Amino acid sequence: MRQSTIAFENLRAEMARENVSVKDMALCWGCNRDTATRKLARKSPIMLAEAFNAQRKFFPDKTVQFLFKEIV
Repeated sequence: MRQSTIAFENLRAEMARENVSVKDMALCWGCNRDTATRKLARKSPIMLAEAFNAQRKFFPDKTVQFLFKEIV
C-alpha cells in the first residue's frame, strides 16, 4: 500500500474545508508564504505557539492534537 506524502493531513483537510490558505497561515504565524509552505511540508519546524495560534484562530472546534497528528 502506498503511503501518503502529505504532511499534517488533518490540518490540510481542515484548511480546505474552511478556505484557509497558506498565506492565511503565514500571516497567523508571522512569516512569509514560503516559510509557511516549508512548515506545512514538515521541512521546517512548526513551533508549539504557532500550532496553538492557528488552532485558536482558524479551527477552534478542533484540537491541536487532531490537526497536527502525524499519520504513519
